Amino acid sequence: MTGCLTRAPAPDRRLRLFCLHHAGGAASAYADWAGALGDEVDLLPIQLPGREGRIGEPRLRRMDTLVAQLIAELGGDLRPPYAFYGHSMGALVAYALTEALHARGRALPEAVLVGAYPAPDQHRFIREVPDMSPEDLTRLLRRIGGMSELVLRYPAWRDAATGLTRDDLLVCHSYTPGPVPIPCDLHAFAGDSDPLMALAEAAGWVRYTDGRFRLHRVPGGHFFVRDAPAEFFAILRAVLGLRPRTAVRSGAAVAAGLGARSDAVAPVHRV
Repeated sequence: MTGCLTRAPAPDRRLRLFCLHHAGGAASAYADWAGALGDEVDLLPIQLPGREGRIGEPRLRRMDTLVAQLIAELGGDLRPPYAFYGHSMGALVAYALTEALHARGRALPEAVLVGAYPAPDQHRFIREVPDMSPEDLTRLLRRIGGMSELVLRYPAWRDAATGLTRDDLLVCHSYTPGPVPIPCDLHAFAGDSDPLMALAEAAGWVRYTDGRFRLHRVPGGHFFVRDAPAEFFAILRAVLGLRPRTAVRSGAAVAAGLGARSDAVAPVHRV
């Protein structure tokens, strides 16, 4: 592992796609993405402290601390062209990380791709987490598909999973967006049956960019990548400017009226 990355970036000039995982998750959530995206992009999952290969490191509970650590660890790996994809908590981290890079005058991503997370001023469910009992948090995770039956059978595993999730969501709870929208293109991905977020809440991301914005509706729930992988990856490949691999049924991706600035979105990868 190189810092927070699970592998070293390729030395060529392909688009680097840095991926940030959901609360309670880990970089292994992106284990299957390389097969779906192929070798047209350099897929680089980011591992946050306190899990998998970084299990011995203390977990972080504040966004500003986490972002500062990520910038230090990624260093020169954030060379253009690159993009961020973040899922759930990872979406907010990706946005906060871009804000911090902009404030430091660093090279910015071609686009920020946020999945399964409402606009920062609307993340109401995050505010409830600090006061949730372990039982309530377990029920929430089961409802959204974030905890397996296997984990439930072992109390020590369940307690570890809920503890990790609680700490991760405290990162989100600690974050307040800055006053200036990022100047990057922003794509929001929303599951059409996500129990934690309405489509209109995802559309609120339009207020957080001075670049192009597009909202993509994907079949499925909070983890729509698992529910409808063919549809999601077809949309993602189009956003990244990659060659299409499989047909997707019409209407899987929409630029919802809901404040979207542009129906025509340029690919992320500019060659």
